[in-house]
Amino acid sequence: MLAAAGLATLCGADAARLPFTPSSIAESALARTLATSDPEPARDALNRLKERLRLNPLDTASRTIAASLLVETATTVAEREAAAAQAEAAVRLTPFDASVAHRAARVLSRCGRNDLALQEINRMFGYAPQSAAASLADIEPFVPDDRLDEALPPLPSAWLAWSFRLRADGRTDDADKRLAALLARWPGDLPALRVAASVAAGREQVAELARLVPPSLALPATSEVAALYAYRARSKAMAGDAAGSHADAGTAISLSNEDPWVTALAGDAFASSEPALARDYWTRALYRLQARPGSRRQALDLRYRLARLDEREGRAGDALREWRTILAERPGDVEAKRRVAALTGENPP
Repeated sequence: MLAAAGLATLCGADAARLPFTPSSIAESALARTLATSDPEPARDALNRLKERLRLNPLDTASRTIAASLLVETATTVAEREAAAAQAEAAVRLTPFDASVAHRAARVLSRCGRNDLALQEINRMFGYAPQSAAASLADIEPFVPDDRLDEALPPLPSAWLAWSFRLRADGRTDDADKRLAALLARWPGDLPALRVAASVAAGREQVAELARLVPPSLALPATSEVAALYAYRARSKAMAGDAAGSHADAGTAISLSNEDPWVTALAGDAFASSEPALARDYWTRALYRLQARPGSRRQALDLRYRLARLDEREGRAGDALREWRTILAERPGDVEAKRRVAALTGENPP
């Protein structure tokens, strides 16, 4: 048995047992080809991937990676057509695999088949909206602006995912427009309302927040809308409905299983009307956040709230401790530097 094992190793069994990683094969070959202008590494990798597909024709990951490598190195129309054909075959074989669809859409777009690329992304929005939004952003440079909407099906989840992606890419105005269009078309979509309310609250646009989440807004008692209860508590507090705002804040915390961020939002509802209650909620949220690994920087948002409240209430010592804690985490924070200097009488660095 030992002799047989040794012979197998000499004959290449170890290599055969190594995992086949098509992405690594393609990336390494493409890097060598681009660095040396020698097409041989890419050609060899394509041959390995073709052999893989001959033995495993249902391996759609290898199929789309082969198509991607081919389109990156294509010099003829025939090669681009072959890449597009591989991409189309892959999505036919696995119609609900987001990674395959993503690579296929990119290949199709690079091959000049924007119609098929947009069609595939449109379909992907139905089962993997966040992945579809990433794919649309990926092919956007290759698609005329007036055709991008072809990728968006008439689904609130699709429009919301695209708005998220635009905001993540720093395109705030475009994200706001898409979100506004979503709410104009589907005014009762609660996930979109939650995002819009979060944006308005983050910008301290209290009138807009009250418009989006008025005291009369009907909400289901589910965890997915816990934040909306906290925002409605704020609207009710602004309208002078203390009992209603207290009830909504309690519901928000209960539905979220005392999620610290929802608890913080509940505290925001009382920042003006009942600052002692706001402090209680923010302190509870801070305590729970600090118990979570890796959340110290996230907890700073709550320290800002507490420091500002301390100053408004004349608690200079407490405020100074909070600002110094913030500076310890963010040494370059302009507001914290300015407030420490003002509280201590020192010149800011």
